Amino acid sequence: MKEWLRAICFGVLVGGVTGFIGCAPVEPLPPPPSTPGSVSAFKSVAGKWAGILKATPRFRGDDWVTLTIRDDGSYDFVSVRTIGIFRGEGVYRLIDGKLKAETEQGWTIATLYEESGRRMLKVEGATKDGTQYSADLAPVK
Repeated sequence: MKEWLRAICFGVLVGGVTGFIGCAPVEPLPPPPSTPGSVSAFKSVAGKWAGILKATPRFRGDDWVTLTIRDDGSYDFVSVRTIGIFRGEGVYRLIDGKLKAETEQGWTIATLYEESGRRMLKVEGATKDGTQYSADLAPVK
């Protein structure tokens, strides 16, 4: 008798939640900014940025990365992985309106995109072993 009651309660709960979610208005996310901008000073991109970090070749799931850029161009990042935390730091240089850095481990280029009041940093890079990385990062408030 308990199993029967438990099954009914579970059915009512799932049906109620599904019905509630089905009725909620869902607004589509706007597409990311597609207009590249030019960075003339580190202050214009200083702060925290976060998003999904993708690796090529794909040898595991995507990672969540947080990039912090300071007013002097120094940066650090933290990527949360299922096997642990990947972190690094360095100093960006402004070259041709983009942020560029090279360390003993690899290189990275970040391009600022702006459109309709929204901003995104498109980051591409590679490690010395040939693994390529890319991420579309949004400002963290």
